[in-house]
Amino acid sequence: MTASDDFKEQFTLSQSSYLARMDFFTWVRHFHVLKDVVNRASGDVLEVGAGDGVLRRCAEPFVASYTVLDINSVLKPEINGDLRQYFPELKNGFDAIIATEVLEHMPFSDFRICLTNMKLYLRPGGLLFLTLPHRKGNMLIVTPRQRLLKWRFPVGLTSLSEAYNKFVRGRIWIDPHHCWEIGDGEVRRSHVDSILREQGWCIESLSLLPYCDYWVLGKN
Repeated sequence: MTASDDFKEQFTLSQSSYLARMDFFTWVRHFHVLKDVVNRASGDVLEVGAGDGVLRRCAEPFVASYTVLDINSVLKPEINGDLRQYFPELKNGFDAIIATEVLEHMPFSDFRICLTNMKLYLRPGGLLFLTLPHRKGNMLIVTPRQRLLKWRFPVGLTSLSEAYNKFVRGRIWIDPHHCWEIGDGEVRRSHVDSILREQGWCIESLSLLPYCDYWVLGKN
């Protein structure tokens, strides 16, 4: 299978395929996002990218309505479409939007238009729960009181394979389904933050989770 085939594969994956590939870091991300959604979003929710469907099954009973937009028709979303395309019927239609590990599946040059469309879909005062993968080495420890202690390290310091790729091959591995990741050698968090400020998003919180950065953003 070529790199191009690897990338295209994601647009035909079933929900069971996503569930079978889940790892512990994904569960940690779901845990943090789900807590915030249940505590802060009780109205109409739009999730961009259905993925494994875990967030929907957990959050839907606690919100007024739950809609999914996804380009993959196999996942049977309510709206089968591309986030880069503007849907005028969705304008001001939602109190919250969830986009976890989605925008990196499109070129970084499309990052602005994706954020613009989601902002248009939010009602005034609405929230965007956004995660983006961060290519860093991670260490996670669970304490006896079940607190998660998280540490990040530069790429190449936490495993032999990462060290080989970075220092010998001169390249940083990213998920073959991704077009970019924060810390991939080209995209930095400062680039992301610059675009968020440019568009007038209110950064209510930023959490550094294992393998991803997590923002709660408000529509001013």
